[in-house]
Amino acid sequence: MIKLKIISSGKAVTAEIDSGLSLLDILRSRGFDIYAPCGGKGTCGKCRVSVRGEGEVISCKYFPDRDIEIILPGEQEAKILVHQTDFLDDVPFRQRLPDNSSSKIYGVAIDIGTTTVIFYFLNLVTGQVERISSVLNPQAKYGADIISRINYCQENETGLAELRGSIVDAINRELKTFIRKKNVVQDLIEEVVVAGNTTMLHLLLGRDPVSIALAPFRPAFTEKQVCRGSATGLNINPDGKVITLPCQTAYVGADIFAGLAVLKPVSRNYLFLDIGTNGEMAIMKNGRMFTCATAAGPAFEGANISCGMAAVTGALSHFNGPDDYTVVGNSEPTGICGSGIIDIVAWLLKNRLIDETGLLKEPYSIGPDSKISVNQQDIREIQLAKSAICSGIRILMKVTESAFDEIDALYLAGGFGNYINIDSAIGIGLLPAEMRGKIFPVGNSAGIGALQYLKSDEIDKRISGLLENSEYIELSNYDEFMTEFAMNMDFPGK
Repeated sequence: MIKLKIISSGKAVTAEIDSGLSLLDILRSRGFDIYAPCGGKGTCGKCRVSVRGEGEVISCKYFPDRDIEIILPGEQEAKILVHQTDFLDDVPFRQRLPDNSSSKIYGVAIDIGTTTVIFYFLNLVTGQVERISSVLNPQAKYGADIISRINYCQENETGLAELRGSIVDAINRELKTFIRKKNVVQDLIEEVVVAGNTTMLHLLLGRDPVSIALAPFRPAFTEKQVCRGSATGLNINPDGKVITLPCQTAYVGADIFAGLAVLKPVSRNYLFLDIGTNGEMAIMKNGRMFTCATAAGPAFEGANISCGMAAVTGALSHFNGPDDYTVVGNSEPTGICGSGIIDIVAWLLKNRLIDETGLLKEPYSIGPDSKISVNQQDIREIQLAKSAICSGIRILMKVTESAFDEIDALYLAGGFGNYINIDSAIGIGLLPAEMRGKIFPVGNSAGIGALQYLKSDEIDKRISGLLENSEYIELSNYDEFMTEFAMNMDFPGK
């Protein structure tokens, strides 16, 4: 018998089961409602749960053979998975037939974020998502944001090689894990599709990114790049393809257009926002796309916050009060991630421990041993970051002569956007109060876009169409941006 410990909403239950059943079937037989819109066929990759020591697994493809501890998605995570189905397309699968004796060939979709790298492993014969995994981007040790990493390349003779080597090594480790678990050879991985911001794609391919940070901000490339596997250093079939998806400009990258390409046409006019170290945003109005980017800094990724950390085990991710908070991995808190700091600041503001100017008279401590705290500098970092995002939205609305009542939806993409409490984000002025009730997290749309690109030629056409029909707005060209930035530094009043 195999023993399972199942943690759901902070409560744990144990069960003993026989081997041979999928984890999805086991959980459903015990009354847990696991979202699996494909019916457990393995094609959607949405029935994800966390297994202690292994990370996220696709429950319909996971067959327990030992004692394990399972952490089920929280209510917010479950809603995001549903929203992905509501708002993100699942295009028809284009089957590839192997030209060798094997009956299996694989592709990998990768979203290289500044903080996190997410992998989707796809069976190119059956269309099944075989594995989803994520790792922290090891380039963070060279700088928390893209400008810091570009500066490292500029200031160090071997900087570009170091940054490229670190991300290639991280990807190869995940490829090795997949190859080992599936008991296959690397030649069966025939295609890799990569989304990411413009800087991340330059660093992956070993292209000098310095021009991205210098006026007139022209990257070495924005077009789709197609390379042989042997030319990239990735451990795949040497004759396989590595494709980086196209970008628009130095600061509006492939991650944005991959995400936009998989949005269902349920809204005529909408805002699309990916909040990270570089806040990228777009507005679709009357069939025309307008984009811009603003430097939010790394505060929302947990960097530059005194007790900040990434959204990994031990991170305080949601906060409703001193005795009511959520920690990733259901453990004791060891730090605060982006969604957690937004909740804390909103709570401090609501309870008048900070005022509209952001004044915090003394650090606020959290947790049983009070080792985690928020100080005045943390509040200032959040004010700077939220003002950058808020001001970018306001300028984009002004330039396109848009009113909020004309906008049908605001789609939040990316890891941070997925998990923030929308009421908290509105409460501190990060998101526009005018859009309350029309803000929808759509999950990792960039990764889903790369995955759908693997599945179908349709996404390539959609991305090309969007790029042809879009206009980039350079915020620094507008004097009003600095005025907006100064005005939006304060928190909203009553």
